[in-house]
Amino acid sequence: MTNINRIETIVDSIAFLHRAYQPDSEAYKLRNPMMLKNYSPPGKHKVDENGLRVFDSFLDGYKSGVYDVTIKLKGESNSGIKTSDTLRNLLAVFSINKEEDINTVVFFLRKAVSKEVTPLTPLSYFKEN
Repeated sequence: MTNINRIETIVDSIAFLHRAYQPDSEAYKLRNPMMLKNYSPPGKHKVDENGLRVFDSFLDGYKSGVYDVTIKLKGESNSGIKTSDTLRNLLAVFSINKEEDINTVVFFLRKAVSKEVTPLTPLSYFKEN
């Protein structure tokens, strides 16, 4: 069995939620699979009218998502996420708060890494394996 990178599965699950592979979705058009918001000083990155990052390629957007999740799982971001937080806390930082959306992410993760994943799974579970 393949050893799947758990950080990438978080990015994949959020990209799935945002329909990042559907050409009519905002995530696809912005090349921003996680719908990352811009928190950098004005002019540093391309941004749409809603404050979402616009990437030159899907790969650039994906890599930025992996980097962002990695920093958060280490407890090194300005978001306030700590290594002791849960998946639900992490999703809230990405404005994923609706129960239906949280469940979509959780069901994806259950298929990708473990049937045991719940919204209360500690972030330590997803650290690089």
